[in-house]
Amino acid sequence: MQKKNTLQIASLITWFILLVGMIILLPNSLSWNSSYSQQLPTDSAPSATIVYTNKDGALTTTQKKAIQTNQKKLRANQKFLGIQSVETDNDPSSTQRLDSADKSTVLSVLHFKQSQKQFHILIPQIYSLIQTPGVHAYITGNDVLQIARVQAIQTANKLVIIICCVLTTLIIGILFRSILAPLIALLLSGIVYLTSFSIATLAARFLNTPYTAYTNTIMVVVSFGLVPIIISIFYRRYCNHYENQNAVRTLYWDSWLPSLLSIFPLAIVGTALLLAKNLTLRSLWILAIALLIAWIVFYTLMPAMTEFLDDLFFWPGDGRNFNPTSTFWQFSTAWGKHHALISLGSIFILFLLGTFIKMTPLNWSSVIDTPFSSQAKIGATVISSHYPVGKVSPITVTMTNKKSTLSTKNMTVINQLTEKLKTNKKVANVYSIAQPGGTPFTNLYVNKQLANVTSQLAAANLNLTNTQKSLKNSQKQLKGLNLKTALKQLTKNASNLSKIQSQSSQVADQASELTNDIDTIQSQQTELTRIIKSENSSTASVRRALSALNTHSKNLINDLKTLRHNIQVISSNNNVIADNISQVEDDQQSVTDDFKTAQTILKNTTKDLTKDSRNVQIAQQNLIGEQSFLGNLSNSGILNILYMTPQNLRTTPMKNAIGQFNKTKNKITVISIVLNTESASNAATTNLSQIKHLISSTLSGTSLSKSSVSYSGDTVYVAQQKQALNHDITHLLPWLVGFVVIYLLLLSQSLFAIYASISLLIAFFGSLQITNWFSNILLKTPLVADVPLISGLLLLCLGLGFLVPTILRTTRCSTDNYLGSLNQFDPFLILIGMFEFALLLALGFTQLLSFIQIALVMFVATLIWELLFPVGIAATLHLTYDKS
Repeated sequence: MQKKNTLQIASLITWFILLVGMIILLPNSLSWNSSYSQQLPTDSAPSATIVYTNKDGALTTTQKKAIQTNQKKLRANQKFLGIQSVETDNDPSSTQRLDSADKSTVLSVLHFKQSQKQFHILIPQIYSLIQTPGVHAYITGNDVLQIARVQAIQTANKLVIIICCVLTTLIIGILFRSILAPLIALLLSGIVYLTSFSIATLAARFLNTPYTAYTNTIMVVVSFGLVPIIISIFYRRYCNHYENQNAVRTLYWDSWLPSLLSIFPLAIVGTALLLAKNLTLRSLWILAIALLIAWIVFYTLMPAMTEFLDDLFFWPGDGRNFNPTSTFWQFSTAWGKHHALISLGSIFILFLLGTFIKMTPLNWSSVIDTPFSSQAKIGATVISSHYPVGKVSPITVTMTNKKSTLSTKNMTVINQLTEKLKTNKKVANVYSIAQPGGTPFTNLYVNKQLANVTSQLAAANLNLTNTQKSLKNSQKQLKGLNLKTALKQLTKNASNLSKIQSQSSQVADQASELTNDIDTIQSQQTELTRIIKSENSSTASVRRALSALNTHSKNLINDLKTLRHNIQVISSNNNVIADNISQVEDDQQSVTDDFKTAQTILKNTTKDLTKDSRNVQIAQQNLIGEQSFLGNLSNSGILNILYMTPQNLRTTPMKNAIGQFNKTKNKITVISIVLNTESASNAATTNLSQIKHLISSTLSGTSLSKSSVSYSGDTVYVAQQKQALNHDITHLLPWLVGFVVIYLLLLSQSLFAIYASISLLIAFFGSLQITNWFSNILLKTPLVADVPLISGLLLLCLGLGFLVPTILRTTRCSTDNYLGSLNQFDPFLILIGMFEFALLLALGFTQLLSFIQIALVMFVATLIWELLFPVGIAATLHLTYDKS
């Protein structure tokens, strides 16, 4: 072996030191990549939906209890998992929102803290925690699906690396009969990848450059897809000169400038992608770094390798057994030149036929690009089959107000906004603090309350009718009292009492006279007794007569005394009666006066009752009118608004709703809008603008007009990325395409640059049309939105890899020279095709939809371009420059 070049040894040592350093830092970089690339592209706090389902029918009582136990376990670990709140079906409103109609599925929604930066790490922990006996449990939602998609892409990237390494080893090892050659190719690919990966991670960490899972994909494709193609082309040319180091040095010297000029526009395009607004397109800026690193690695390490290994490079073979020949482009260019009009006509017809293939809108869904085995995708499928389609990722409207949103006015506005949002045909349901269950509190609506007032007025009218009847009965009863007759009877009774009093006085006088008579008879009896005793001479008969008279007198006196005593008793009783009669007369007078007063009052009462009866009739008429007015007002819909008082807010459903929909002391309220279409569909994103306009117009002029309104969710993210991509297509990509065309024009100074650029565009858009049509038929889905971006960049790399060397090998404006330069690629077409097919096979083998579609687009585009480009370019150059 010859003496080694000092510069090449220094190159080997330098790269060895860098490689060792990158390997040492690799675990930290891989850990950071795993964490950073899975961060959600939004500043809002993440959320997740827990799905509990019974595939055999409605959930049983035992299963429901197990789910409730599991939910309690989640709440117990809430702080540890960084969960802000947990929504469960703990009241009728929540049940309407979270339970499926067939009672087979129950949802729980987890809201995480704003500062949660390790969301992707929590998903498997929560998934293991929610497993419930007898119930299938999944964790899904927009944020979880985004993470699942990123993890799937990362897994696919690793699989692509492995497959590419295996296929590269087999192809190079078999074709060049060597063990060292494929190992050297893999070593250089690995160095390119590690270096690009380290630069990308450092730039993202310290310069805040965009980094997504597709950033890693571009590095993988460049390092293990394009670099092996370049190395195999070098091997193809080097295998015939490896014994002559001077020829090898000439090979390096002749190729470094064309290769640098080939990657220069790609480096500019990659750097310009940092100006893009679409996140995926902006994250592909690493293409520039990866290509420059690949160029530097090849022209610093490969010369050292060839110098150091010398004739052992292709050990144990000699590398000369591979000498494939191909004349396809030579035949195609010759045919196109000799049949220029037919060739261009055929290409034009094919182009017209391609325009008839309908290009359906791209698919922006995260679900569609997630593996079928992902539990997040299974959970999303369960939700879509039991709930409205947009339930997996609803539109979240967050309103931030300076004051509490729980005032009567604010609640009325939120309820009106909720009802208006429901009128949108694309909206399945709306949940808010005013309607936590998705249905209005009809008993709190003003028209409903007016209906209650109307019924109460009807009851009052009925009571007034009964009052009127009672008044009439009272009036009749008052008329039936006949107080005049009662007053006359009282006067007659008073007159009789006066007579009784007069007679009592007479009896008293007679009793007094009887007393005097008794006293007289007693004195006469005494005198008679004395005479009888004194007249002894009286005859016996006279004596007996006198004695008898005396006896009778005594008896008479005794009777008179008895009579007197009785008369005295009667007299005393008469005195009492007289006193009572006097009192009765006084009372009688009072009663008479009272009766006269009562008679006057009753007359006035009768008049008042008559007037009140008339007033009741008027009131009834007024009530009937008011009742009719309020009834019509209630049914008119004018007052179809919510009126919620502080007392209503203290009910259990409203307390739960406040905890679920309100934040920051009720100054922030959330409205969840569930669409009846796919959240990432064109219909959903188009409808989003209508929703925004409706919210803006509804809040205008209300108590919430100054609230800050923000939107989040898959639909919002997709709409933003669509808008960003449309902006990039109209404002950035034309400049990039123009730059590439002008660059080729400056190199070629001929129309070849324009014709070649047109051929690339036709091949690219034609492949998109065909692949999209094919994907719709077989895969039942259009192209994933990121597929055109990545496949377009890869096709640009391959195209410039052909065109720039072709231009540099050509004498300007000479058709034969252009065609001769193109024909020099014939020996390499088979080799390039094999490595390209290996890359596409690796992409397709991942079973990730986006990777499969990228592989299909690249395959169809390459096929179209390699078939039509030589024919078309030969025909156009012949018609342009060759004289007829």
